[in-house]
Amino acid sequence: MLSTLRIENSPFNEQQLKQLQSSIGDLNPAQSQWLSGYLAGRLADPLPAPGAEQILSEASLTIIYATETGNAEGIAKRMAAGLEHQGTRSELHAMGDFRPTALRKLKNVVFIISTHGEGDPPDEALDLFEYLDSERAPALPELNYRVLALGDQSYTKFCEAGRQLDEKLQNLGARSFGERVECDVDYESDANEYTEEVLQYVKENLDTDNQAVEASAPGPSHLSLVPTESRWTRAQPFGAEVGQVQKITGTDSDKDIYHLEILLDDPDMLYEAGDSLGVWASNDPQLVDSILIALQIGPSEIVNFNDEDMTVSHAVTEHLEITRLSMDTVLAYAQAGHQGQLEAHFSGLDAEQQKAFIEQRQLADLVEAYPVQIPGQTLVEILRPLAPRSYSIASSQKAVAEEAHLTVATLNSNATGTIRQGVASSFLNQRLKPGESVRVFLEPNRRFRLPEDTQAPIIMIAAGTGIAPFRAFMQELEESRSDRDSWLIFGNPHLRTDFLYQREWLRWRDTGLLNRIDTAWSRDQAEKRYVQDVVKEQAALIDEWLQRGAHIYLCGSLQMGQAVLDALSEALSVQREIEPEKAATLLTQLRRDKRIKKDLY
Repeated sequence: MLSTLRIENSPFNEQQLKQLQSSIGDLNPAQSQWLSGYLAGRLADPLPAPGAEQILSEASLTIIYATETGNAEGIAKRMAAGLEHQGTRSELHAMGDFRPTALRKLKNVVFIISTHGEGDPPDEALDLFEYLDSERAPALPELNYRVLALGDQSYTKFCEAGRQLDEKLQNLGARSFGERVECDVDYESDANEYTEEVLQYVKENLDTDNQAVEASAPGPSHLSLVPTESRWTRAQPFGAEVGQVQKITGTDSDKDIYHLEILLDDPDMLYEAGDSLGVWASNDPQLVDSILIALQIGPSEIVNFNDEDMTVSHAVTEHLEITRLSMDTVLAYAQAGHQGQLEAHFSGLDAEQQKAFIEQRQLADLVEAYPVQIPGQTLVEILRPLAPRSYSIASSQKAVAEEAHLTVATLNSNATGTIRQGVASSFLNQRLKPGESVRVFLEPNRRFRLPEDTQAPIIMIAAGTGIAPFRAFMQELEESRSDRDSWLIFGNPHLRTDFLYQREWLRWRDTGLLNRIDTAWSRDQAEKRYVQDVVKEQAALIDEWLQRGAHIYLCGSLQMGQAVLDALSEALSVQREIEPEKAATLLTQLRRDKRIKKDLY
């Protein structure tokens, strides 16, 4: 339907064509015919003559976002929609699709960027960051900008990518029209306030008298190209029924992994292979009770959270983060409880030791090791809001219809001698029963989709539950009767107990849908063996696939992902007989070309 459209033969720019292709490019003939009739009716009113007053102004603000999980993209789209509603035309760009050299032509830009891993910018930001650091970067005295940075205070380099971007722009003479805002995982309130400030800035400074900025709804002649979102969001989740909860690791496995089937029986809950599902979980009531008892707080004590009165037990169970600490939480707890021993100990640690202290403990561990007595309201104020957890969807909607499958490992840790569990994994695997409801929302991940080229081979590399999106890929290929070459490299501790979805993978291999499986069972032999070892062993074949245009997908832990990237760089160096530095450059280029795609956590 849209394959013949080009910038040259249509009234759309490149960004608008991509949005149209993404939204309606895959419709079948019947759907296309219906949509044609619908648009004909909607656009029946004649277009205004040239020079006539327009509802929307010319573009006055450019929004550029860089994201790994889609949060920055969602904020950017809502900002663009807000600008359109108030009558201002904006340009919306993913940073990976934005030409860095075009920055010198822009006057007003908002940057929304997340931080990934230990202070790293998203892959799609690589070109812009390199350009701003290079000798080619121009002075930017005419550029007015503002940065919104997303991060997680559990990490020491909180919002580092946003800070670096802000610094690079300032070094080139650009002027910020507002303070950089740094958002934690509960970013909604800060992001909404930031958006309102940007909208007000645009209204007061960028819209001119000769531009029509009526804040009326677009008439029939206006077709909005700001993508719409599902009505079910992080702030307004969908109440989904749980259909199945089944353990899929062996009884004597060290891993506790479950397969869950969530019913998404709503027309707005549509996803694609590679997307994720956000899950709102509640804290374990028994864990909450133990914390309140230790702090000598009565569970029925009334506290205020987000301008709403409730019992402290309800606030901590449903709204507050007790399984993930941050530096601010540790210090606030110590200061509120006059716990000088904890404050002195934590402040005396170096950055790496503080990071380990935070990662290895939950609030219950602090309360046990450093007891204090504080009011319930004080506890509410020192804890971060509870954030949803994200899980890669392990199914294709083409195969399972109104379901989304998840592969969830129960997170267990006992660094302090007491076993602690993750909030969402224990909620899903142990406390949630079939027939009960869970609050969920979709998280589109357009950076982790199958290649548009239907003949491009794919190499899927996963450890543990990282296999989830690759099961979705294979279901997608099976339903579409694809002849795309595919290869799975999978690792886990033991073959006998930990080969997740083993029957399905072997069936796909036997039918020829999957060309090859290589595995790494780390504990089945004296010397540990991981997926990165398979990459080194199969270097020649991987290089052959890459030269055929293969895309490589990585899913699993950040540590695994980095080890695989290092192994790929080494493999390219050996196979192509090039220096390690050139191999690293080649790997970076593959990432820029979106032929290495990551879903790491």
